Amino acid sequence: MKSLLSRYLARARAMQFHYLLASLVLLLAVYPYVGAGPSGPAALKVLTSFVLITGVYAVSNRRRQVVIAALLAVPAFGLGWLHVITGDPATGAVESVFTLLFYAFTALVGLSRVLGTRRITTDTIYGAVSVYLLMGLTWATAYDLVESINPGSFSAGSGGGTLAFPAFIYFSFVTLATLGYGDITPVTDQARSLALLETVSGTLYIAVLIARLVAAAGWRNDAGSE
Repeated sequence: MKSLLSRYLARARAMQFHYLLASLVLLLAVYPYVGAGPSGPAALKVLTSFVLITGVYAVSNRRRQVVIAALLAVPAFGLGWLHVITGDPATGAVESVFTLLFYAFTALVGLSRVLGTRRITTDTIYGAVSVYLLMGLTWATAYDLVESINPGSFSAGSGGGTLAFPAFIYFSFVTLATLGYGDITPVTDQARSLALLETVSGTLYIAVLIARLVAAAGWRNDAGSE
């Protein structure tokens, strides 16, 4: 029984980024369909709560990392649901700060693990994809925070209207991939600066990741020749 349990735990430990990536893909695939309507904020919060939980598990290799992640995730989780219930803008702004820090911390930990390992596994690949998606969510949260503090920082073009977090998810990934459709435009200097930084970070991440994978292939070939 102990042997079976140990085997299961070892397998789950080797699939940490599998769960995080699954929750991220679920969020990005489902949010356009559940974000509208009166129950939209609660449904979206359920999806982001899964990301918080799997994100804590993904960085649980080291005690210090999981403690920091939990200290960021717990307030983000609690304040997020409190904001859904009360609709208080101040609560939403504080929740955005904790969520942004959690996404950024998890992405940095994941990046260090992806770049620091010589043996490329499926979990390493899933970790690299998770980092990219977390980058998009981090910037989306930053845009939402800027808009909540300074309304009108972003323009929705001819459509007008108030921009909410789902719109910033879309804008963030369009910016991260340097597509630039132009339907949502940063207006203030602060918003433009964030958009610029995201574009640069997305381009650099792809370049660094490709270099890392090429280096890993070189290490594998050197090991085989020896």
